[in-house]
Amino acid sequence: MGAAGDRPDDFRRHLQGYELGLLTLGIALTFALLALPRGSVPLTLPLPVIDRREVRQSAELELALVHQAEHSGLPFEVRAVGESVRHFGHSTQRGIDTFHDRQDIHERVQRVEAKGQAPLLLLLRAVQTEYFLAALRRFEQSGKPDNDLDELGADFIDHGRRSGWFDPKGRCLADEGTRRVLFHLHFAELIERRSKFPFAPSLTELRLYYRFLLLHPEPNPGLPSEVADDTARLGVVSALAQNDPDYPQLFAKGTLLYRLGDSQAAASAFRRQLALSESGPYALLARNYLIRALQDVATE
Repeated sequence: MGAAGDRPDDFRRHLQGYELGLLTLGIALTFALLALPRGSVPLTLPLPVIDRREVRQSAELELALVHQAEHSGLPFEVRAVGESVRHFGHSTQRGIDTFHDRQDIHERVQRVEAKGQAPLLLLLRAVQTEYFLAALRRFEQSGKPDNDLDELGADFIDHGRRSGWFDPKGRCLADEGTRRVLFHLHFAELIERRSKFPFAPSLTELRLYYRFLLLHPEPNPGLPSEVADDTARLGVVSALAQNDPDYPQLFAKGTLLYRLGDSQAAASAFRRQLALSESGPYALLARNYLIRALQDVATE
């Protein structure tokens, strides 16, 4: 009798902890199901990764250059370049042909280089960047551009409004790091040094610039808004990929091509992305998006 009476307890003893085991098994099965590729609509558009510490350091360095310029002053030839840059903006704002302004900038930069003063153009850029940023902040408060913004920004406000770079209250959607980059690129283009050190943008600056354009593209006004935006983004992705080998351009192109209605081209892009990397942060999404694109191709 004693041995027989012990059997239920023995049986219950074998089942002790079964609830935890079932929970663990359920979690494992859930993760296994989540890991299985399944068709899903391509929505994710990757953005470049920004080194914010480098952005802060660059801003601090530029402020130091401003203090240096204020303390030591700038030679006449360098200041003359600055005046030419401002005159270009003035002409642009008033619809005046800028050919002679560009020629004047070119000649004055050559004089600066002939005198061995080219490094001081960085100080000029730093000073004008701060004037531009301050003028843009004033515009956000008043809604009216002043002379500094007209002369240093040229068509920045008009172009930004057309491109959706301002919110309904007139605030620029670019953060300060991006605003700096936008002016730096403008300045480098005017002095014809956009591809030359030290005026060529760094990788971090390019990432800031292209990230902003992915979020707020410059669309073709002849196309419907959604088509225009994503068509513009395709060009941005191609330009970014030429400078940033870490950017998953094929994944991004697949998403944009799908959104533009080309499921076959999107499937090809996702396949190529997976051929390059079968693992990584976008691998599972690429498989899911590939399945959806192929499903759409099959039903076309």
